[in-house]
Amino acid sequence: MMRASGSSFALLGASLAAFGLVIGFVAYPALRKAEARAIECGRLLGRAAQIDSATKERDALKDRVQQVQRASQTVLRSIPPTTDQATLMRMLAVETSPHVLTQVINAGESVPASPGPRMPYRAVPVSVEMIATFPEVLELLTRAEGSDRLVRAIKLTIEKQPKKENRREADWDSPFVKATLELDAVYGSAAETAGEVKP
Repeated sequence: MMRASGSSFALLGASLAAFGLVIGFVAYPALRKAEARAIECGRLLGRAAQIDSATKERDALKDRVQQVQRASQTVLRSIPPTTDQATLMRMLAVETSPHVLTQVINAGESVPASPGPRMPYRAVPVSVEMIATFPEVLELLTRAEGSDRLVRAIKLTIEKQPKKENRREADWDSPFVKATLELDAVYGSAAETAGEVKP
């Protein structure tokens, strides 16, 4: 049986001490660095998730703003500073055709657009009388209400055309109706009037 000599123990002790030194001076700092990097990596991943969430939220808000803008364009109308009757007449005019027999457009004197003193906006009352098919009348009303300018439909009267041989009876066989459409077209400038409106 062999026994370890004192020098072997000394060598083993020196090896263990060297290994401890390697662990203490090399491996332990490396482990600390790896732990610090793992913590930093976790922090950066959390930050990236926050940025991703904020980006998605921003994109959702951007989509919502675009939806509201599109919806507002179907509702909001512009108010010109002047009557601009020529443009108004062109917008309401319908070409005579097999579906439109006659059309008369009359514009009246401007009136306040709404009741109340110091209102900056005024309105031009317009009446349109036409003998046409019902779809043509409806198309004109839709065009007036859908224009970029603020045009308000006030009253619409539709009557069936009478028979030629008996004016007291409606001609139900005829596709034509007599329509009277009353509108008003708003104009004015609040900015211009603001200087005049003083208590």
